[in-house]
Amino acid sequence: MNRFNLALHASHRFARWIRFRLGAAGIAGVVLLVVAAMGMAFATRTHKEAEWLSAAAEHARARLAQFGAAHPAEEHTPAEQLARFQQWFPPASQSTADLRVIFDAAQAAHVDLARGEYSVRPVEASGGLERFDVILPVKEHYAPVKAFVADVLNKLPHASLDELRVERPGSAADQLESRVHFTLFYRERAS
Repeated sequence: MNRFNLALHASHRFARWIRFRLGAAGIAGVVLLVVAAMGMAFATRTHKEAEWLSAAAEHARARLAQFGAAHPAEEHTPAEQLARFQQWFPPASQSTADLRVIFDAAQAAHVDLARGEYSVRPVEASGGLERFDVILPVKEHYAPVKAFVADVLNKLPHASLDELRVERPGSAADQLESRVHFTLFYRERAS
């Protein structure tokens, strides 16, 4: 016999001896003791985790109370909130510098910008914001156009991409014809 068969035979003999010595009630008692010991270990671990979570919650409550005392909640009227919101936008006088950022991003991505359409108009019901639309037709491969758009959006957080239209003029065409439409938001110029 090989070792596996010998081990299997020995385990069967041991199980028969246990069953003979303890009987069915004794085996059930041993199983219940093992289950009780596992339950006790689980309960102890759960109790320690609950104590740790309780201490962490108490610490968080104390920090929140400390933060609340140091920084009382400020209440603002809707007009004050709108004014604060508008202050997050750059002044309209920055539009020329932002155009320079757009052209620099195009140059870095090796995208040629031949001509563009530019328009400024107020944002309806915004209470003092204006939008500067920059529409740029581009003839280039997709990867440089994508890099150009990503660079502009990363450098100008007050810009949004309103449209990116990409067309292939023919199946044999090497470059794509794209239309990139950015909108930049500014505080209105003082009248």
